[in-house]
Amino acid sequence: MDADEIAGEESLSGKIREIIERELPSDRIVDEIRLDGDIVWQNGEYVRDIDGKEGESLELVTVPLEDVLKESVRTLVSHLSQVARLFSEIGRFLRKGKVDEVFGGEGTYKDRGGAYVQGIESMVAAQVLVSQIRGTGAAGASSGGLVLVEDESRFEELLKSMLVAQEAQDWILLADLIEYELVPVFEKGLTSAEQYYQNVFAGAA
Repeated sequence: MDADEIAGEESLSGKIREIIERELPSDRIVDEIRLDGDIVWQNGEYVRDIDGKEGESLELVTVPLEDVLKESVRTLVSHLSQVARLFSEIGRFLRKGKVDEVFGGEGTYKDRGGAYVQGIESMVAAQVLVSQIRGTGAAGASSGGLVLVEDESRFEELLKSMLVAQEAQDWILLADLIEYELVPVFEKGLTSAEQYYQNVFAGAA
C-alpha cells in the first residue's frame, strides 16, 4: 500500500493502528511493518519513528496467531524447566556453604551477578512470558488453563521470606524456602504449561 496515501492528516502510526484493528483477521498477528522495505516495527514495538516520514510503500507482514502462541508456549516450557533446575542448584550450593557461587563471587554465573540474580531474573521473565501468552491467547485459543502461580499472595509472602533469610544470612533457611517451596511452584507451572500445550496443540504439526 502507498504510505503517503494512508497517512493524510493523521499520523502514519495512528492510521496503521486503525487499519490493523479494522482489517487484520482475528487469527493472525502482525510480525513486522516495513516502510520502503526497511523494518520499522518488530517484536511488538516500533524500532524507528515513522510519523512525519515519507515513503512510497508500506508492508504489513503477518503470521498465524496459532504459530506465535505455539512457539511462545514452547519457549515457556523450556524456560520453566531451566528455572526449576537453576533454583535447585542454588539450594544445593547454599547447603554446601558455597555462598559465593550463589551471590556472584565465583562460579558459572559470576559475570552475570551470580546464580541467585540469574534465578530471580529468569523468574521474572517466566511471569512476563505467561502474561504475554495469556494476552495472545485471548484473541485465539483460550489460555485460562495456563497458570504459573496459583496463589499470588502466598507467592509474594514466600519472596518476602526469602529476602528476610538472605538479609539474615540464614543460608539453610533460604535453601529450605527455595527447595521446598519455590522450586515446586515452578515445577507446577511447568506441568501447567505442558498440559496447556497438549490441550491446545495436540495433533498439530
